[in-house]
Amino acid sequence: MVGRHGLPASPGGDGVETRSTSSEKPIGFRSGESGGSPQQKKRSNRKTSLTTLTAPGEDEQNRRMIELSDILNTSNRIERTRQMLSFIDQVDDGQMAEIIDGFRDAGWIDYNRGEYTMLISAWMDRAPFTAIAHLDKNESDGWTRKTAISAWAADNPEAAANAIQGLEDEGKVNDWVVGLIEGIARNDPEGALRTLKSLPGGDTKLQAIREILPEVVIRGADFAGDWIEQIDEPKLQRETAKRLAHSLARRDPESASDWISKISAVETRRDASEVVSEVYAQEDLDGAKLWAENLPQDTMTEAAEGVAKYLARKDPAEAALWLQKLGNDPDLDGARFRFLQEAGRSDPKTALENVSTLSQAKDQERYYRDILGRWRKQDQNAAVAWAVANSETLPPKVLKSVLPKEKKRK
Repeated sequence: MVGRHGLPASPGGDGVETRSTSSEKPIGFRSGESGGSPQQKKRSNRKTSLTTLTAPGEDEQNRRMIELSDILNTSNRIERTRQMLSFIDQVDDGQMAEIIDGFRDAGWIDYNRGEYTMLISAWMDRAPFTAIAHLDKNESDGWTRKTAISAWAADNPEAAANAIQGLEDEGKVNDWVVGLIEGIARNDPEGALRTLKSLPGGDTKLQAIREILPEVVIRGADFAGDWIEQIDEPKLQRETAKRLAHSLARRDPESASDWISKISAVETRRDASEVVSEVYAQEDLDGAKLWAENLPQDTMTEAAEGVAKYLARKDPAEAALWLQKLGNDPDLDGARFRFLQEAGRSDPKTALENVSTLSQAKDQERYYRDILGRWRKQDQNAAVAWAVANSETLPPKVLKSVLPKEKKRK
């Protein structure tokens, strides 16, 4: 972000801000209708409540807010949008601050965010410096600040960056900066990433990069692959890749799986592969199996986790054989955990027969105990019988916990 331009001392005073005007009257405006329909009564009630928003001498502002209330009460979405655009055309620049403050004070934002966004966007289009100065001083809602600067940054990113340079925000996230990144990303996600690199680490940077991701995902896996390589912070790259992986896989799991194989950083590739395998296995289990098998060893072990989970749900015996086929790499323990967690519920015998494939003795003991304990609650005789039959291989503590306790003699 380049050097900051100072905010003007008064609205429109620097000759930079412009606005569009229109003499059109509101389309289909119905504030003067009479009658006793429920909608008209609702309007009447809202008009009465609006009189408390302004002092007796502020007749013009009060009239504007009543007009706006009528528009927001229009049930037809298209008609409401038409009336809203016409209303905005008739509002002078000097009235925008009061109307936006009145909109907020009336409690309409939660139910009419679309119309509120239109007001904010129009103000930013006409008088961005005035709008920023007002919102920075009077508006604590981060969403409003983010929406305002995002609208401008989409069209003029450099000017928007200059305008907010040095502006602080309450809380952990600076929504001015997040909105700037979001706006730039609409037309230039690579430019948004370059701007992001200049930010210090922290919550603002993490939130800002999340705002870019929808624009990256919509451009497809090939673009995402090139884009992710430009993130030079390893931890940030890994976190971002996991978020991208989920969205890309939901759109096209096969394309996302191709993207995984092209990621150069091993840790990033591993993290992303685990996420893709979860989604891919749900959509196409056979395709996911084949994909995982053909990945580099350092990535296959992670991708196997999602496949093992869903294959175990379908056929525990087949899942056990598939995992054995992948080899004895200790790094496959993550996939074996997933298998045991799923198979232990539906087929405890098959699960127990494969606990010994875990590379760590402490993990073996934990899963023997957990699976046998659950099985014993469901079918005590079967669980005890299996434990007795396999007593030579079971850890002594596990065997003791499963066998019935001897009754004390009197």
